Amino acid sequence: AVLAQRPQGQACLPQSFEPTTITRRMLVDRDLASHDAELAERVAVIPGLDVRLAFIDAEAGEDKYQVLQGLRDGTTGEDPKCCYVYQRSGGTGTRGSISVDGPMEQPKAAKAIAQTFKEMTGQEWGSVEPGHRALPGKYWLQQAATPDEGAIWQYYLDDGVDGKQPGWYPYEQSASAEVEELYAQHVANEREERTATRHVHSGYFSYKIDLEAMTQQNTKTKKVRTIRRVCCEAEAKDGEGAGRAEKLAHAARVAPMKAPMKSLAKRAALAKLAAKKVMKGVMKKAMKKAVKAKKVGSKALVL
Repeated sequence: AVLAQRPQGQACLPQSFEPTTITRRMLVDRDLASHDAELAERVAVIPGLDVRLAFIDAEAGEDKYQVLQGLRDGTTGEDPKCCYVYQRSGGTGTRGSISVDGPMEQPKAAKAIAQTFKEMTGQEWGSVEPGHRALPGKYWLQQAATPDEGAIWQYYLDDGVDGKQPGWYPYEQSASAEVEELYAQHVANEREERTATRHVHSGYFSYKIDLEAMTQQNTKTKKVRTIRRVCCEAEAKDGEGAGRAEKLAHAARVAPMKAPMKSLAKRAALAKLAAKKVMKGVMKKAMKKAVKAKKVGSKALVL
């Protein structure tokens, strides 16, 4: 939608920084709460100052992001210095680094965002539409994306790792939210090739996520697993109930604990059986020696 009207009380932006299109989600980035919970409670996104940039080079295994947001503190009354510039950047799948500058006046916040935008994309603020091709080695402006907070991502395990039984296991909550965001971006960008394959960092490992083939590959071990996206509505239609996610999560937690216990019990039983066989063999040899000695003794007495 074209920005045709400015809400009353909103400071006028310099013409060169006036956004031509509002295309972003209007939610404060979720990681602000972990960085500054008090500020996160007070601010809202300034319309038009909300962008997510991406740098994706699937062949080189590079996948990075940059979140830029202008935030306004609605609790300061008429104070013009009520705005902040929020930035979060890093490798996809990581929380990255966060910086918050302010408070400041809105035009200053808009100018700061426009400057960072140009540094990352090589383009002037407002000169490119979301989804346009990026300049070589530069970030590109992504389309608006609306992740489904109720979506759950799972992976299929069938090789018995950690003693787990074959079946679907849920991603950790933070990892599931991250992949859902990438999926929403892929859909918003019309499922084009450059957003189909993403590289995600998760703890010690890095994964290559194929959102078309629905697979994940551990870039270190090269192990490939099938993944899927489950929505609560779909679960309800299948008659599985909204509590399936909790059951799967419980299974994922319990399976690794049960398996070692069974394994230990099995090893103990085998050890007991082996010891029994050894004792039986020893007793058998001893009896043979005793019988032989008796026979020899009897012959000596006769002779």
